[in-house]
Amino acid sequence: MELLKERAVSAPDALKIMEKRQKDGELSYEQQNTLTHLEKIAKIPAKDADALEKALSGLDAKLSDAQLAMLITLLPKNADEVRQILAQEKSDATDEQVKAILDAVKSAQ
Repeated sequence: MELLKERAVSAPDALKIMEKRQKDGELSYEQQNTLTHLEKIAKIPAKDADALEKALSGLDAKLSDAQLAMLITLLPKNADEVRQILAQEKSDATDEQVKAILDAVKSAQ
């Protein structure tokens, strides 16, 4: 199998991918374990995750794919959690940007 491209995806998006693969055929042991894990950690449906991704992408915070995926997967509840996610890639956000991120996350829940 050849890798065509690589990008970070959120837990709801990964769950959607694994559910599609399950419909296409039987999953391997590792894939079944992944599906079970994703069912436990995905906090919002993929449709809501897509809407949240669009809302977060529209902000002026310039979020990377990895940061978007982490924000959608973890759904931070306060400014400190948002700052921790952003700090993983050594990016900083203003208080207004953090508030806008939190507002978008809260509206998706």
